[in-house]
Amino acid sequence: MSYYITTFCHGSKYEPIKNKWLERIHKKCKNYNVKIYENINTPVHFTYAWWDVVRLTNNLSLLLETQKPIIQLDIDAIIEKDIKCLVDLNYDFIISTEIGGDKAFPPECSKKLGFGVCSGFYIIKPSAYTFLCKILSFMNMRINNSYSDQVNIMTYIVNNNYEIKTEDIVFDNITYTNKIIHIDGITICVLDFDIVTRDPIVNKGQFINHINIDNVGGVDKFLLYFDEPLESLPLTCRCGKIHLGDTNVCKHMELRNR
Repeated sequence: MSYYITTFCHGSKYEPIKNKWLERIHKKCKNYNVKIYENINTPVHFTYAWWDVVRLTNNLSLLLETQKPIIQLDIDAIIEKDIKCLVDLNYDFIISTEIGGDKAFPPECSKKLGFGVCSGFYIIKPSAYTFLCKILSFMNMRINNSYSDQVNIMTYIVNNNYEIKTEDIVFDNITYTNKIIHIDGITICVLDFDIVTRDPIVNKGQFINHINIDNVGGVDKFLLYFDEPLESLPLTCRCGKIHLGDTNVCKHMELRNR
């Protein structure tokens, strides 16, 4: 096996997804192993993003033990294509892009960077171990008043010396543009949004569709996204969903119909 895929599955809400999530990985990927973290073995207070501490703690332990690349994949992230080419990218830490551009969570950081990172998908190489241990210590101590890995990674970047450039890469005849961050002697690759797409509208050949379960009406409806064409299913955005506190007119349907 050349790498590990891991996720954190805690609570009855996500249990029905597990088998479909595993089935999809088995169908699309090869030469990997899977670990699902289901037990809480990290002393955390149950406030927002405590789960980020659990999964990063376990992932760093697995990295230290195996010296293999470790992929964190949220259980609401659906693999559409073999991700081995992403694992093979020559960067120390690889992470997906958060939705929202320069207003992505947390906005005070994305405003400075012009983008945000999304920890629904990340790849840790052994060379990033020390950097991520530092981030984990900030998370455990809630240095930035949050357990969130996204908050702590982005806050650390904007408050320290870093350089950003862009690099183009071609997969399946599609050109993608990644952001490359140099910091603390390592390189972080922030993947083009169209490689790992949060709240996808149409199929653009993305490797992973990361779908918010609540946005599509719950687990039963989310499971449809494993088996039916994306364009035949409801939009995954929040627009117009009163139960999510959003009454904005949805403009994404127009993009889908083009």
